[in-house]
Amino acid sequence: MGEKKSTAQEIKEWIIVIIIGVAAVFAIRNFGFRITAVKGSSMVPNYVHGEYVFTDMLSYKLSDPVRNDIVICEYDGGVDDENFIKRVIGCPGDEINIFFDEDQQCYKTEVNGEVLDEEYINEPMETGGDWDYPITLSEDEYFVMGDNRNVSADSRDGYIGTFTKDKIVGKVRFKIINKA
Repeated sequence: MGEKKSTAQEIKEWIIVIIIGVAAVFAIRNFGFRITAVKGSSMVPNYVHGEYVFTDMLSYKLSDPVRNDIVICEYDGGVDDENFIKRVIGCPGDEINIFFDEDQQCYKTEVNGEVLDEEYINEPMETGGDWDYPITLSEDEYFVMGDNRNVSADSRDGYIGTFTKDKIVGKVRFKIINKA
């Protein structure tokens, strides 16, 4: 027959289990993944206010964001220290040019001399922001924009600007709740 554990020994084991559980939850929450609420309409039609997305925070500890990734960016300069959901348009070293297309009567985005085919945007872009284009991103800069360009506050605006990798919280993997 096994020895009976003392009450003190059982309490000690439970405390250890609880501490390990809390540490695991903390590690997963802060370094693995998180559920993020979409706020605002800057990513319509692809993500709408009130939806929740699964954000993978581990990927960008192992690799870099790439063009077209949907990311959560940490913005700490003005608008209530919020996290933004945006699309990566430009990566380190890229040349970004936003110009007015006279034929189509809207602004277009060009990366490294190639006009992007942006079927994912909500409607034609009516503003190019306040940069003197073209701009070349430094080795740790990312240019991000919302898919609903006409209402999105994003890298086109000097007061928002570009984001460094340490300000990109994670990659959006999928929607958890779809309001559509």
